[in-house]
Amino acid sequence: MGKRTNKTRPNLVPHPRYGSAPRPSGIAIPEAEIRNGYWRLGHDEIYPETVLLADTSRQDFSIYPRRYYVDVLRHCRQCGRDFLFFAREQKYWFETLRFNVDADCVHCPECRRQTQTVRRRLRRYSDLRRKPDITRKELMHLVDDAAFLLTHGVLRDLNVLGQIKNRALREIAEYPGVQLLARLLEKARATEATTKA
Repeated sequence: MGKRTNKTRPNLVPHPRYGSAPRPSGIAIPEAEIRNGYWRLGHDEIYPETVLLADTSRQDFSIYPRRYYVDVLRHCRQCGRDFLFFAREQKYWFETLRFNVDADCVHCPECRRQTQTVRRRLRRYSDLRRKPDITRKELMHLVDDAAFLLTHGVLRDLNVLGQIKNRALREIAEYPGVQLLARLLEKARATEATTKA
């Protein structure tokens, strides 16, 4: 049987809605039955006092549904910190959003939020790059997104970023984001030169 603890672990990444401590449900189901209710729970650290009953008719599953949801301790693949995948969050994922029940939460809430922000900004950056004519405000967004994506290691073509910086210097030189992008580019070029040497 997997590990289990009733103690709250310190330094769990907090969830914006559910916090960082197990959320007791008031439902009493034996731990063995909870673990048998879904194949993946056999080796997980779970909090049986948080169990919620599942509505399997609302789940998308291939072979076995989840009979219960329970707060589970997870380790973030991106930042390496521990977090809870809450029973309430699972119920929402698998019954409202109808994710396949074998989907698992492998990133903490902070890393998920950051990934969504990166995707959103990359999408806007790509859309603005494709537009033949952009407004001053859109150029400001393009500069900000370029700087953000460069600092997050998403953009690597320094020549394209240099073209964006040069255009911004001609059209919106007074905008503070242009100077930030220029500094980031200078630093990235120095790092690139050091790496090649």
